[in-house]
Amino acid sequence: MTLGRNKILFLGIFLFGIALGSLQTAKAEELIGIKMQPSIIEERADSGQTYFWTLRATNVGAKGQEFYVVKRDISGLSEEGKPIFANFGEKTGLELVAWIQIAPGPFIIAPGETKDIPFSINIPQNVFPGAHLGSIFLSSEPVRPETTGIGIGYQVATIISLRVAGEVAEEAMIREFRTDKKIYGWPEVKFITKVENLGNVIVKPRGPVEITNMFGKKVATLKMNESAAAILPLAVRRFETLWQDNGLAFGKYEAVMSLGYGEDERKTISAIASFWVLPGKLVGFTLGGVAALFLLIFVAVKLYVKRKLGNLSQQNRQDSSGAVAPTRPMSLSAVLTLCLFYLLLAAVILWGFLAIYM
Repeated sequence: MTLGRNKILFLGIFLFGIALGSLQTAKAEELIGIKMQPSIIEERADSGQTYFWTLRATNVGAKGQEFYVVKRDISGLSEEGKPIFANFGEKTGLELVAWIQIAPGPFIIAPGETKDIPFSINIPQNVFPGAHLGSIFLSSEPVRPETTGIGIGYQVATIISLRVAGEVAEEAMIREFRTDKKIYGWPEVKFITKVENLGNVIVKPRGPVEITNMFGKKVATLKMNESAAAILPLAVRRFETLWQDNGLAFGKYEAVMSLGYGEDERKTISAIASFWVLPGKLVGFTLGGVAALFLLIFVAVKLYVKRKLGNLSQQNRQDSSGAVAPTRPMSLSAVLTLCLFYLLLAAVILWGFLAIYM
């Protein structure tokens, strides 16, 4: 196994770890009975250099099979992170497979046998710097993969990513940061983030999402893109982050996301989103209390008016008979002030309760 002066890096988690997905790979291996290693190759490279590598193909089926090699460029990723394979001859700006030299096959591999398939990557002089992406498939059919979009059919692939040295641009921006709803009945909040890569190299933005309640108290810190999934040049990728809390939550919340990317994550981008949590029971209790207070005010005013009218009638009768007028009852303004006092007292108690326990 020979490399140039830069070693090929195996990454257990890389940009296509999510893209291909272990379930899809396992399904393909089960259907065509072949397993390929490594599944991902990433390398920093120089123009004018040749790099060598070897694929290991194992027949995990019960009978001998014939396999063919197919090469495909990768034109980008979907927002969900799945690779989009280019049509043959399509210009993607990320071309790589034209530099790959590998025997097309067919290769006959016996059950349980592992076969080494060498290949080389010859990078041209003066090639534009930045990311170049491609894939090598082992197919059970001597035809090119039929799909031109996200799917790869029932072939097994090794993904290759080169970062060619030179003047590179690392630039990203947050296209969208929001929650999937504005109001929640319980703190089970999904944050949706879309980040666009404006540069010519792969970026892997990641960082914290800090959530504060309406009193400015930090209640949670989430990790966005903890697996360091990557975004291809000039592509947009969608991420989802979930916040769940079993404690009491009420009111307006604010989430501040700060992402770092680039060499040593020195470059940063940030965004803010807000949402409400209004638990049904608490809201119902509050509305019920307010309704009860208003009902109390209504009854008090009604009784006051009825009593006032009764007193006026009695006073008129007493005036005509020369009797002494009765003591003047509580005024309407006094009744309303007393009811308002109790209403404000209830609001202060509720606010203090939320401030202590949230």
